[in-house]
Amino acid sequence: MVKSTVQSERRFLYSNAGDAASRSLTDFTVDLIFVTTLGASAWQMGLLNTLGSFAFLVATIPIGYLVDRYRPLRLLRIGLAVKVTLTVCLLLLTLTGTLSIGYGFLLVTLLGMCNVVAETAQVSAVPQLNAVSGAQRTSSISALIARLTAADQSLAIIVPVAAGTAFTLLGASALLTVSAVLALIALSLACLVKLPRQDSQRREEAAEQNAQRDTHWCSVLAYLRHNRALAAVTLAMMCSNFGLALGSAVEALFIINYLGFGSFGFGILAGLGGAGGLLGAALATRIAVRYSAAQLTTLTMTIMLVLAAMVFFAAFTSSAVSMTLLAVQSVLWGVALIIFNVAVTAWVADITPEYLLGRVSSARRLFTFGAVPIGSLAGGAIGSAFGLPAALAIWPLSIAAGLIGYLIVRPRTVQPEVAQVRRR
Repeated sequence: MVKSTVQSERRFLYSNAGDAASRSLTDFTVDLIFVTTLGASAWQMGLLNTLGSFAFLVATIPIGYLVDRYRPLRLLRIGLAVKVTLTVCLLLLTLTGTLSIGYGFLLVTLLGMCNVVAETAQVSAVPQLNAVSGAQRTSSISALIARLTAADQSLAIIVPVAAGTAFTLLGASALLTVSAVLALIALSLACLVKLPRQDSQRREEAAEQNAQRDTHWCSVLAYLRHNRALAAVTLAMMCSNFGLALGSAVEALFIINYLGFGSFGFGILAGLGGAGGLLGAALATRIAVRYSAAQLTTLTMTIMLVLAAMVFFAAFTSSAVSMTLLAVQSVLWGVALIIFNVAVTAWVADITPEYLLGRVSSARRLFTFGAVPIGSLAGGAIGSAFGLPAALAIWPLSIAAGLIGYLIVRPRTVQPEVAQVRRR
């Protein structure tokens, strides 16, 4: 049984990696198609990014309820199957030259919905896949979620770097074909994942019974609000994502046009960011196991605050100093961001009851991912009205607000909070 459990966890991890790679590749390719082929305007690109994350605003909590109410693996397979279908449709429209901006908006919105289903189901399935019992169960679950998060975050940084060159050489159709194949592999591996035999039925029955509790959306939001540790890390990640989205909305224009480094300089910095992502993925799970999530959250937020400020200060220095600041920022940001996300995600899984994990994760995404489209729109508006440095100045301010809020809201000691949650 141990061998079977290890194989299932491995297939689950590979399925998650394939899904993450397919998602990043599709998002990147669609952006390039809209710009180079469809001639989308600035506001249409902003709307495209908003629609891609729209599901996090309107559907994340009900999807979390469905994942907790029914088997997460079943919802995961359904979400991946629909994603394969939508990616193939996008590929066919591209091959036949019939893809329009309207069709693109529709497909991106539906793909965003599937992403919410898949990501929520992946997190909720971890406790059911874990066969460890006793005192080591919590740490084992946290370690597996940390590995999932590390793969997601690193691929989100690395794939666009590689895809940029491939798009020029091979075209959009080739990239979408690879994306569809990766999505199909993710689905196939997810179908091969099996729960531990000896207690799978007991866990399913317990999940059905527990899903009857606190099913109202407001009760889940109230639970999130009253749990100080969850509220603190949610506030920290929401402000971090808002600042990152705001900065990312104008960063390309800032580097290419404002600083005059051009597309070549932007490509170099993107490559350095990919290297930082690889380094962060290699270090994240090891660091997350050795240090407490509370310590890592404070440390990485502080580092990200300094790194975001470096981008702003790059606007007021010489070209050589600006490039040096941006190069250091690109490498270290990938490391800090991945460690931060891994630490927070593992901490949430550690202090959240298993029967509420799907709904709590979805409720958190309502705020953490819901801040992304708002930040993107704010960055574009502020950059257009007051200049690019003004928008970049708000990036570190947002992270600072998240760090201060986290330090104020978090419990003074973590262990009592964990014990209180587990008694419920």
